Amino acid sequence: MAIKHLPSDTRSDQAARVADYLERYHDQTAKEIDACADVGSITKVLSEMPNLGYGLQRGWREVACVGGTHTRMVRTFTPSP
Repeated sequence: MAIKHLPSDTRSDQAARVADYLERYHDQTAKEIDACADVGSITKVLSEMPNLGYGLQRGWREVACVGGTHTRMVRTFTPSP
């Protein structure tokens, strides 16, 4: 049985998927982006995006945790205008 290799997913391809997603849905967390854009390492893609020509604005959002009894601040990402 021959091994079938999948096409490689370059960092540029991953960054393009993240940028497309963020154009439609602003102020998303890394966890939300990773769930929808399916990149290998979302932190690596987000840190590399400015080097690939994509502008990112960072912000904060308060989210519920501990069954809704507490809140915490999480980093969000939006494309730069």
